[in-house]
Amino acid sequence: MKTNYDCMIHHQLLKKEILKGPVVDLKLLNFYEKDSKDLPFYCFQIILANKSIGKITLRLGFNEMTALHGHVGYGIDEAFRGNNYAYYALEMIKELAVEHGYRKLLVTTDARNEQSIRTILKSDGKLIELEKKVPNDHIYFVLGIKELNIYEISL
Repeated sequence: MKTNYDCMIHHQLLKKEILKGPVVDLKLLNFYEKDSKDLPFYCFQIILANKSIGKITLRLGFNEMTALHGHVGYGIDEAFRGNNYAYYALEMIKELAVEHGYRKLLVTTDARNEQSIRTILKSDGKLIELEKKVPNDHIYFVLGIKELNIYEISL
């Protein structure tokens, strides 16, 4: 491993078409060989009662951009927010991360996103950097996200 934030299995899809959970299920949309940061990643739909309510991703590996993007990204459709569905999906992704050999994950969120912060903290995330400035030329900055909180989740 290069760092505490890297995994053992980088470019291999583990046979995970459907991950069954106690509240939500995750259905694999695709396994991408590379993202814009040259990291492979899973992209899952978050399913509740056979209905897609959001998405969650797990990036495999670590590079200089992981500190801004994190290993995990998630979003819940607005009509379904406030029900802890992101938390349940995050807990399931943590299990997949362990299978890939992760010991720790980085999860970042807009410093103003209180719902996401609560989700990360509920999932045992520990704040490691408060209000990290986003570079002016980064897509997050263009989208109005100027500061990120960075959390570490030990697995």
